[in-house]
Amino acid sequence: NVADNEAALRERAPAVRRLVWGDEAHTAALLAEFASPFDLVVGAELLYDPDQYPALLRALDAFVASGTLALLGFTHRHEGERRFFEGAAAAGFRTATQWREGG
Repeated sequence: NVADNEAALRERAPAVRRLVWGDEAHTAALLAEFASPFDLVVGAELLYDPDQYPALLRALDAFVASGTLALLGFTHRHEGERRFFEGAAAAGFRTATQWREGG
């Protein structure tokens, strides 16, 4: 997707990396590779497994700071997704949801 939009991103193309949640060595390597804090963190389809929410929240905590915008897109699959937002609020994140029907 980044390559498809390269012309529109002439001045500063985003960097895209895979992140292994809960792998502290992998997180540390990514943090060493990039200057932080990040301006924007984007994730998609991350809320499918509620058992992984704590690891996801730890990963987000490592990469976001005051002023970072984290955008997470997901397909609503189950009511357990509410646990993610409750955990995010308990961890000090400000959250907002915008539901969209259709696709």
